[in-house]
Amino acid sequence: MMKYFLSLGSNINPELNLDFAISSLGKILRDTKCSSIYKTQAEGFDGDDFLNLVYCGTSPLSFESLKKKLKAIEDSSGRDRSSPKFSSRTLDIDIVLQLSDDEEILFESDEIAKYRFVSEPLREIL
Repeated sequence: MMKYFLSLGSNINPELNLDFAISSLGKILRDTKCSSIYKTQAEGFDGDDFLNLVYCGTSPLSFESLKKKLKAIEDSSGRDRSSPKFSSRTLDIDIVLQLSDDEEILFESDEIAKYRFVSEPLREIL
């Protein structure tokens, strides 16, 4: 079983979309834990504030298999993949940390050091 830490963010109907994401993730991850919600200004563009959180859980899924499922959840929320990288979005879910059974770090995203909206909620649930 792998332990995954996911960064979730939304600035389009954020409460609704984060609830949808948490509900969907609960179907594919076990032993889950969720940080508090953090409100942050849009990064790299002018837009509505984002609501962000970190969600973690265990899964037998590989990194790539989980990534595909996360993209499907984003798409189900109405995510527009044709919009620019820095733009408003219904839902963004990124794997920011992957740990093995013995807590070895298998993947660590540079977003942890780069963005407080990732590092602060991650620190909260670690």
